[in-house]
Amino acid sequence: MLLPKHVVVYPAHGPGSLCGKSISPDLHSTIGRELRDNYALQLMDELEFVKTLTADQPFVPKYFGFDVEANKKGAESFCNSIKAVNRHNSALQKGVLIIDARPKAEFNSGHLKGSINLQDGEKFETWLGSIVAPNEQFYLLAGTESALDMLINKTAKIGYEKNIKSAMLIPEGADEIAVRLDMDDFKDSPEKYNIIDVRNRGEIKTGLLFSTATPIPLPELRERLAEIPTDKPIVVHCAAGYRSAAAASIIKTKITSVPVYDLGEAIVEMANAW
Repeated sequence: MLLPKHVVVYPAHGPGSLCGKSISPDLHSTIGRELRDNYALQLMDELEFVKTLTADQPFVPKYFGFDVEANKKGAESFCNSIKAVNRHNSALQKGVLIIDARPKAEFNSGHLKGSINLQDGEKFETWLGSIVAPNEQFYLLAGTESALDMLINKTAKIGYEKNIKSAMLIPEGADEIAVRLDMDDFKDSPEKYNIIDVRNRGEIKTGLLFSTATPIPLPELRERLAEIPTDKPIVVHCAAGYRSAAAASIIKTKITSVPVYDLGEAIVEMANAW
């Protein structure tokens, strides 16, 4: 007879998932092992359990609640949903978000003014659903048809395919060029810049990389743009360069009175040198 402690359990999520904290990378476990080693299954009273489980949880993306309701109702056919996405290059309607998913280098070399550079990658859909609300329409831009196909599929994974006003290749007029930061000047005189730290709250809690930085996590940035000082040029950083590219482009959609720079991957070298 199989004892309960020997029953094998399989995780629903892996490390890095925003559905919980301290998630193990193991692909399977047993009830006995979890009762022995899992921090959340140790003996404690209810209040302590709630406090332990809810402390330092990852941020909740905007799409989580939307997807819960969609799952309750039953999602539509994946194939039918992506086939229904409008894919015609046409004049862009003013006031509608533009998501440009090309690599940062391509985006910086020429993009539509007011577009957000959310680069295609492993967590594209997670960041899309963290920055864009479930009721917001957006244009989805890519450099190739194959890239566009992949992006539509990823967007549909979180139920946002109906939010796509049009999925299209980069149209004419994408001639806005990103300004480049003078790294020597920044390293010598960081006080000449307003620095925005867009890492997550848990990362920021461990300490600011620049003591004068204004911390605004990327998922909150669009709602907190008014908090960014504009008396100096702005430099945006995260932990490795992906989020700062998106953040810098978001800031540029509203702040045009001063240059906005993306520190990018240079933050890794600078952090290692400290």
